[in-house]
Amino acid sequence: MLRACSLLGLAAVFLIISPPLRETVLTGIAQAAAAVERYSPYSYAAVGLVLVGLLMLTFYKASVPR
Repeated sequence: MLRACSLLGLAAVFLIISPPLRETVLTGIAQAAAAVERYSPYSYAAVGLVLVGLLMLTFYKASVPR
Protein backbone atom coordinates (compact mmCIF):
# COMPACT_ATOMS: atom_id res chain seq x y z
CA MET A 1 0.00 0.00 0.00
CA LEU A 2 2.84 2.32 0.83
CA ARG A 3 4.48 1.63 -2.53
CA ALA A 4 1.26 2.41 -4.42
CA CYS A 5 0.76 5.66 -2.51
CA SER A 6 4.36 6.72 -3.09
CA LEU A 7 4.09 6.00 -6.82
CA LEU A 8 0.90 8.05 -7.06
CA GLY A 9 2.58 10.86 -5.14
CA LEU A 10 5.60 10.79 -7.43
CA ALA A 11 3.33 10.90 -10.49
CA ALA A 12 1.45 13.86 -8.98
CA VAL A 13 4.73 15.72 -8.38
CA PHE A 14 5.77 15.18 -12.00
CA LEU A 15 2.40 16.49 -13.18
CA ILE A 16 2.68 19.54 -10.91
CA ILE A 17 6.19 20.55 -12.00
CA SER A 18 5.84 19.84 -15.73
CA PRO A 19 3.19 21.85 -17.60
CA PRO A 20 3.77 20.09 -20.97
CA LEU A 21 3.38 16.67 -19.35
CA ARG A 22 0.26 17.83 -17.51
CA GLU A 23 -1.23 19.15 -20.76
CA THR A 24 -0.47 15.88 -22.55
CA VAL A 25 -2.05 13.79 -19.80
CA LEU A 26 -5.16 15.97 -19.54
CA THR A 27 -5.58 16.00 -23.33
CA GLY A 28 -5.34 12.20 -23.42
CA ILE A 29 -7.92 11.85 -20.65
CA ALA A 30 -10.26 14.26 -22.45
CA GLN A 31 -9.91 12.34 -25.72
CA ALA A 32 -10.57 9.02 -23.97
CA ALA A 33 -13.68 10.45 -22.29
CA ALA A 34 -14.92 11.80 -25.63
CA ALA A 35 -14.39 8.40 -27.28
CA VAL A 36 -16.29 6.65 -24.49
CA GLU A 37 -19.19 9.10 -24.88
CA ARG A 38 -19.18 8.75 -28.67
CA TYR A 39 -19.62 4.97 -28.57
CA SER A 40 -21.90 4.71 -25.55
CA PRO A 41 -23.60 2.54 -24.24
CA TYR A 42 -21.34 -0.20 -25.64
CA SER A 43 -18.19 1.55 -24.49
CA TYR A 44 -19.50 1.80 -20.92
CA ALA A 45 -20.18 -1.93 -20.93
CA ALA A 46 -16.68 -2.60 -22.29
CA VAL A 47 -15.09 -0.40 -19.62
CA GLY A 48 -17.07 -2.24 -16.96
CA LEU A 49 -15.98 -5.63 -18.29
CA VAL A 50 -12.34 -4.57 -18.40
CA LEU A 51 -12.52 -3.31 -14.80
CA VAL A 52 -14.13 -6.55 -13.62
CA GLY A 53 -11.45 -8.53 -15.46
CA LEU A 54 -8.69 -6.47 -13.85
CA LEU A 55 -10.23 -7.00 -10.41
CA MET A 56 -10.44 -10.74 -11.00
CA LEU A 57 -6.81 -10.85 -12.15
CA THR A 58 -5.68 -8.81 -9.15
CA PHE A 59 -7.52 -10.98 -6.65
CA TYR A 60 -6.29 -14.18 -8.31
CA LYS A 61 -2.67 -13.07 -8.21
CA ALA A 62 -3.03 -12.07 -4.55
CA SER A 63 -4.34 -15.48 -3.55
CA VAL A 64 -1.69 -17.56 -5.35
CA PRO A 65 0.94 -18.86 -2.89
CA ARG A 66 4.53 -17.89 -3.58
